[in-house]
Amino acid sequence: MRRTLVLATAALLAVAACGGPSGDPPRSAEPTGAAPAATSAAAPLPDTVDSERNATDVMYLQMTLAHHEPTAALLDLGRTKATRDDVRGLAGDLATAIAAETRTITGWLEGWGEPLVSDAHPDAHAAHGGLPVLGDKEIAELGRMGAEGFDTAFLNMLIGHQHGAAELARMEAASGQNPQVKALAARTDEAVRAQIQQLLRMVAG
Repeated sequence: MRRTLVLATAALLAVAACGGPSGDPPRSAEPTGAAPAATSAAAPLPDTVDSERNATDVMYLQMTLAHHEPTAALLDLGRTKATRDDVRGLAGDLATAIAAETRTITGWLEGWGEPLVSDAHPDAHAAHGGLPVLGDKEIAELGRMGAEGFDTAFLNMLIGHQHGAAELARMEAASGQNPQVKALAARTDEAVRAQIQQLLRMVAG
């Protein structure tokens, strides 16, 4: 088994540990028989969040949910169509973490009485990295690809999309107020940057 699988899974576990009270344990960190990766020391996200917040906190959570939606569709393709074991395993582990984080963020916004979707015009977020550019068209085109070249195309699409998550996290770090949301952003930025490096190595490998 490739060394990149163990390293990539370790990065994913850092995200999965932030997943919050999903009630569902993360998928095994060794889907293809690799040696167990070290687990993250990060504590799970809390069920509730402090009421203290500003507009950036709300926007960050809303835009993260918007970012997660196409990510989930992309990862579903990776789990079902990838030919490499490490790519399928990575897609499954990341999908589990994304689903748990989505549930946590949804609960935070609902606890605040805030909408899950921003009513601001997409152009209003241009300075913060914009809204996700990965849409139904791009995912459909990937889904129509044959086995040859799919894994590389999937990894490259995921790399490009995840850059958006890091940009959103930096927006929150710079302008947010709520301590739990800022902690989520800091952990996301660190985990995504490590994840992108592993994805690049997987492309090269």
